[in-house]
Amino acid sequence: MTETTALDHVDLADPQLFADPDHHGLFRRLRDHDPLHWNPEGVEPGFWSVTRYEDCLAVQKDSVTFSSAGTNVLGQQRWTGDEGSGRMLTHTDGRRHTELRQMVNQSFTPRAVAKLEPYLRSVIGHSLDRALEEGEVDFVDTVALLPIASIAALLGVPKEDWELLLGLTSAAFGSADRELQTSPDARVSAAVAHSRLLLYCQDLMDQRRVAPRDDLVTRLVEAQRDGLLSEEDAMLFFDLLLLGGNETTRHGAVGALLALIESPRQWELLRADRRLLNSAVAEVLRYVSPSKHVLRRAERDVELHGRRIEAGQDVAIWHFSANRDERAFPDPDVFDITRKPNAHLALGSGPHYCLGASLATLELGLYLDELCNRVASATVLAQPALLATSVINGYKHLRVRLLPA
Repeated sequence: MTETTALDHVDLADPQLFADPDHHGLFRRLRDHDPLHWNPEGVEPGFWSVTRYEDCLAVQKDSVTFSSAGTNVLGQQRWTGDEGSGRMLTHTDGRRHTELRQMVNQSFTPRAVAKLEPYLRSVIGHSLDRALEEGEVDFVDTVALLPIASIAALLGVPKEDWELLLGLTSAAFGSADRELQTSPDARVSAAVAHSRLLLYCQDLMDQRRVAPRDDLVTRLVEAQRDGLLSEEDAMLFFDLLLLGGNETTRHGAVGALLALIESPRQWELLRADRRLLNSAVAEVLRYVSPSKHVLRRAERDVELHGRRIEAGQDVAIWHFSANRDERAFPDPDVFDITRKPNAHLALGSGPHYCLGASLATLELGLYLDELCNRVASATVLAQPALLATSVINGYKHLRVRLLPA
């Protein structure tokens, strides 16, 4: 049996595949032997996968050939249809995508998010200090409120609701992992979590109609008043901003600690020279790649690597595989905070480059800075438990012992 034939029996839509730490090795074999991989119908309808850096970059930038207007990620919604198709920021292209982005873009500029720095630094410092007091912690819990605190501040969500929204976003994004399900069925668990998020947003928007504030929920209300969004579209927008602002950064922070533990020389370098913070953030994003993939739909027949993608077929762009591609990054499995250049795809590329990129990089930079200020070393106490999901590259548990600086 050839390597390519063996790969034919792999189902990349199976969430349990990603709970195995060797899934990076699987994607290395795909890059080498089957760079345009057909995944036949199994857990989901069939789809193509691109895994090499050059192909991922090209497909994501070509929104004419590869549309975002279908569903955005792999999941059971591919059988039933995605309610966000053609309506949400991540599910639109062209003029409508630009209109949606402009509604909220001013809240995510580098200047706007920089105003959050003192607030975020205090949140991070408090979380790390509590973890140091305990000594042994699950670091997934330690950093859980960092991203929810920042996106909640922009949205206008009160602090007393942070824990609620953290639980709902975890259930919505991690529903494929049985440990995070709130009901026996993954689809029901995700649907209930999303429904509760939408209802929460509806209530918050009702409050802003009466008492507007300088926050994103008020902007969503104003967009409805101006006829740019329906109420349902506004709720979907809220859901997207909350999920995107929470899950990616949280798992990036956990992955960063594990990378520093496994590469202690890199931790020493960063502690000694904080001028490396920017390149360290870039390397965390490349090496950890919190977002595994996005999905596009072919609008016309197109050939790639001698195979034909037919109009109407879905194509998964595996960012985390592109970020480990030997053709683009020397020694890609080495965590190197001095790596330059580092044109990673962790935040996407082209028209769909991450709206919250400035916020995510600020959060991770502050987190790494405070980690170096407060923590001298960390020891992993148990085998890290990966999330069983094809969407987020992250951990359910990372049990560590922290020693103060």
